[in-house]
Amino acid sequence: MIRSVSSRRVSAVSVATGMDRRIWLMIGAIGLFAVLVAKEIAIPSAILGLLAGIGLLGLFMLGVQSPEIPLYMLVAYLPFSRKLVGDFGTMALAFNLTNILTVWVLLAYALKRLSQHQPLFQGTPLNRVIWLFCLLGAASLIRAGWEYGSWYFWQLLIPLKRWVSPIFFYFLTLWVVRDRRTFKGVAVLIMVVTTAVALMAIREYSHVADSSFEKSRVGGIAEHSNTLGAFFVYYMFLFLGFFLTMPSQIKSWLLLIPFALCFRGIMVTFSRGAYLGFAAAGATACWFKSRWLFLVMVALALFAVANPILLPSGIRYRMGHTMKTGHSIEDEDLEQNLEKSAATRLDIWKGAVQIIKEHPLWGVGYGAFPAYIPHYVERRIGEMDAHNSYLLIAAEMGIPTLVVFFMVLVMMVYYTHWLYRHTDDPTLKSVALGFLAGLGGLCVTNMFGSRMDAQEVSGYFWILGGLVMRGVLMVREELRQGRVAVVKARHLRRASTPGTSTA
Repeated sequence: MIRSVSSRRVSAVSVATGMDRRIWLMIGAIGLFAVLVAKEIAIPSAILGLLAGIGLLGLFMLGVQSPEIPLYMLVAYLPFSRKLVGDFGTMALAFNLTNILTVWVLLAYALKRLSQHQPLFQGTPLNRVIWLFCLLGAASLIRAGWEYGSWYFWQLLIPLKRWVSPIFFYFLTLWVVRDRRTFKGVAVLIMVVTTAVALMAIREYSHVADSSFEKSRVGGIAEHSNTLGAFFVYYMFLFLGFFLTMPSQIKSWLLLIPFALCFRGIMVTFSRGAYLGFAAAGATACWFKSRWLFLVMVALALFAVANPILLPSGIRYRMGHTMKTGHSIEDEDLEQNLEKSAATRLDIWKGAVQIIKEHPLWGVGYGAFPAYIPHYVERRIGEMDAHNSYLLIAAEMGIPTLVVFFMVLVMMVYYTHWLYRHTDDPTLKSVALGFLAGLGGLCVTNMFGSRMDAQEVSGYFWILGGLVMRGVLMVREELRQGRVAVVKARHLRRASTPGTSTA
């Protein structure tokens, strides 16, 4: 009888934590989005509006019972949002498919929780730091608007909203995901989309490979090669996380195929920042998996650097263009010998440091850096990005905002590592290890560009952050219940033992 009850419990747990079969519909939608973008298929606005209306209505009706369904759709669509805006030809401000799906998820979730008389929101220590980061960003806009005039405020309000929107995906994911099945469904969709984006990048490169160097650099879903390279660095290590966590399973070895496709995706972007980010992410994955594995990787990396012929030709070609022809990194006057792009970037960084020194507390205001930087560099340049997320945040929003952003990153690393160490679920452990690696790559990649502004690239970062925090909450609750069960079992044993007191 005891064995029967135990087997039923194991079966129930297996069903509850298995894969959500409804994601197959979303995988089909991912294929559709990929084909529409790759083939540049334009659907007439009337037909698109009719199909979208029917689809969104059905999605909302299903979402009232299962809010995770519209969340799945949001995850499936998000990286394609730049190419497939979804404004249905109206060109109306803030009317697009991303905002519609976001509202759909929030409404469906709220209606279900209210119908069950359950609280809507759940707080975590990370929530407060993220809210503070958003508030400081908004404060920088308001303060600068007071100084520059109302024209600045209204002109930058929508860009600020686009900057904040991906951050809100963290909260949506934290609130909606309530069990391991949904956790796994979201993670699988992210991996499927990442694979699709890699295939699209490789296909695009096959059509432009014979063009000039700049034209042959693939921009893909981000329409910018460096940003696309960052996308792969952030999320491709989810595949490697499964391989390192479950190396004895065949499916883990099969996941090396999409990992290799993503690496090829990085190659066709010819992004030096992505190359360095990939190396940092790989080192991070090895560090958290095994110190010995980390040492082996470092030794191999040093050997490859000492023997560049072993590196892929694309990496040798792109890194070789960092210096002017006839010069090397050992030259004394390094700054004068950098090629134009690298030299300009170095000048911009110096100018950004000067801006930060003059405006340390509040910065010059969100979005104002491009207008300021031409006055802080020696060479003649136009309005340009900072090419460094950390310098950009400090220059536009102040050093305190940068400190809070670092706090967000540090806390994400802490909680992701906690989940990796404490969960017994192989999928949760694999996702945690993959996200840890992506965080390492993100920290390095953003030293060479502003790679957190594009919604189609940064959206998954915040979604994975929400997944990790939900995973932490689930595992902590399971550990608490386990401790309570142990205490109860001890009391029962004492009560059943003659001559013992239960006081």
